[in-house]
Amino acid sequence: MSPEDGEIKWREWTASTFALAAAEQKPVLLALGPAWCRGTDEMHRFSYTDPDVVQVVSEQFVPVRVDPDRRPDIGERYTLDGWPTTAFLTPSGALLGGGGHLDAARLAVVLRQVLDAFAAQPDAGNLEVGSPSRHDAAAAPLGPGAAHLDSEAAGQWFDQQLRTQFDPIRAGFGPGPKRPHPSALKAALLRGRHGSPGHLTDIVRATLDAIADGGLADTVEGGFFRYCEQPDWSRPHVEKVLTVNARLIDLFLTASRIFDRAHYTERAAETIRFVHDTLSDADGGFFASQRGDPDYSALTTTEERGHHGEPPVDRSVYVDATATMASAYVLGASVLADSSLLEFAATAVDRVVMETYERGGGVGHIVNGRPPVRGLLSDQVAASAALLDLYEASGQDVYLDMPQELMAYCQQEMWDEGDGFRDRTRGSSDHSPPIGLLREAHRPFALNCDAAVVLGRLAALTDQTHYREQAVRVLASQKSVYQARGLDGADYILALEQLQTLTGP
Repeated sequence: MSPEDGEIKWREWTASTFALAAAEQKPVLLALGPAWCRGTDEMHRFSYTDPDVVQVVSEQFVPVRVDPDRRPDIGERYTLDGWPTTAFLTPSGALLGGGGHLDAARLAVVLRQVLDAFAAQPDAGNLEVGSPSRHDAAAAPLGPGAAHLDSEAAGQWFDQQLRTQFDPIRAGFGPGPKRPHPSALKAALLRGRHGSPGHLTDIVRATLDAIADGGLADTVEGGFFRYCEQPDWSRPHVEKVLTVNARLIDLFLTASRIFDRAHYTERAAETIRFVHDTLSDADGGFFASQRGDPDYSALTTTEERGHHGEPPVDRSVYVDATATMASAYVLGASVLADSSLLEFAATAVDRVVMETYERGGGVGHIVNGRPPVRGLLSDQVAASAALLDLYEASGQDVYLDMPQELMAYCQQEMWDEGDGFRDRTRGSSDHSPPIGLLREAHRPFALNCDAAVVLGRLAALTDQTHYREQAVRVLASQKSVYQARGLDGADYILALEQLQTLTGP
């Protein structure tokens, strides 16, 4: 392969790509980063256009570019300390090594080092770098009769996490960069309904206020940025990701009901307006993200921003992300008394399900995506949750039938007894055999907790006990790992709270 027009000709992650690498005995350069990531964009505009880099990559590597939003299963296994990731693989997909952002000069040096190492041992891979320990830890297998939930102990542990990690000066959690932690805050809200200690309610309200009024919120156009670099909620990373905004809409709507505070309702409504203006697809569904542009976001009026020009929007319509936002719209329709939100949520879910569903194969991942990606747990669970939301809001039986089919598909193709659901089917998610680390089982913690809630909702709505039993098995599979995750273990607590509300203790 030689460079043409001074550009690297990127290839898709397919079996034929890795077959080419094997036939030509070349290492694979994997450039991994989402469309919203400014650093990823900079590498492709500068590092990967350097003439020396273009020549070496084009002649001596097989270059592959992957957006982890499009292929979350690849992102889970090959991301190295964030995005952008610059990874080097053998033709069999083993991870040789890699790192993060590299300028052109450093990248040229690393490329030569990789070529020397590959020439010495073309089949060797630094498997420790890509081992499952870098990802969500596997749950310990359950023994006979072990499918039970330690609700009281888990609640005490979670309350302690909130107290010890709370920043009493600036609110939020931890002494470093500030993230919104929507699962932890929602779990605390739900626990508060049952009389949790008053000072925990104070922690939640202080953090909600910091999110609503600090640097995370875009007070000009609405919506929320991804996280803040400084502990005082300043220096936000200003990309706007659909799923982040969906979870914060849900959080503020839930908080507005519990606290009866208009400011939370207004912030949620402003975020919905931003999403509808910027990230909604007129055909139904939602676009994935808007890239961060610090210069644009620093402007304080819509007029100034209009003259500057909006950052680009990734117009990909992903099933899981669209379903997550649709669920937030359904709740918004109720809290804000706006039936148009329910109508758009139904249009969005109907579209992504109808355009990606295959009988016996669940829903796909991306509308009109090529090559197609199927068999991902996240799509089945998020779509099921949104369909159940629509069923509860409309009473239409079609919205209850499909989640049962999708979760049966997950049970058949992704369930490992005692360990939980895998993130993808045991076989293919793109009509080709799994390559490299995709052959390894990965059982995502938060998604398993979400799946347990979906099954609990099915139990309550259908009065079928096998759904409750399965919900308990799924959540119990995560019992041994949630505490190791710190405050991110709140997904387990949130699922416990929701299951107990749905089906009883």
